[in-house]
Amino acid sequence: MNKKIFITNRTDKKLLARISDKITGSEVLKRVLSPGRNEIGVTHLSSGTYNIQLIDDNNDTYYHQKIVKS
Repeated sequence: MNKKIFITNRTDKKLLARISDKITGSEVLKRVLSPGRNEIGVTHLSSGTYNIQLIDDNNDTYYHQKIVKS
């Protein structure tokens, strides 16, 4: 992960992408993802390990993954 993350929302509804610091759990970025391909700029994030969650409109986690910014 360097400058951008590309996420394809394969549902027919909007999802919320939430990126949080792996160590502190602090939310560092939040974006609404429309159905289809989405691009999230992450140039402002420091190098480190983060968690990304995709959350549906029921506030349920649809997807979760660890990501590393170099």
